[in-house]
Amino acid sequence: MGLCKNDIHLVDFNPAKGGEIGKLRPAIIMSQDEDNAILATVIVIPLSIQIEPNALPYRLTLPKREKLEQMSDACINEIRSLSKSRIKEKLGMITDDEAKIITKALCELMV
Repeated sequence: MGLCKNDIHLVDFNPAKGGEIGKLRPAIIMSQDEDNAILATVIVIPLSIQIEPNALPYRLTLPKREKLEQMSDACINEIRSLSKSRIKEKLGMITDDEAKIITKALCELMV
């Protein structure tokens, strides 16, 4: 399976520890395509259907699209690196504008 930056896939986040996000849930692939081709892990941002309006830089609300059947929050502060074996079906992809907003929010969180 080719994993591409900005794609949304189902991801198995179990087992979760402490306050980590768990379950099988959608997530955005954030790692670069070149890295996805050669590394055993990918960087993802999990999605949640618990919407927190106006929560940037921690969350960005995404409308439903393609196989992502519900409006969801990208939980930007929950970014994780996971084994590719946890990545399942592709559900869709985020737009270039959404990717720019998420990247800017990540930069704000890292300062």
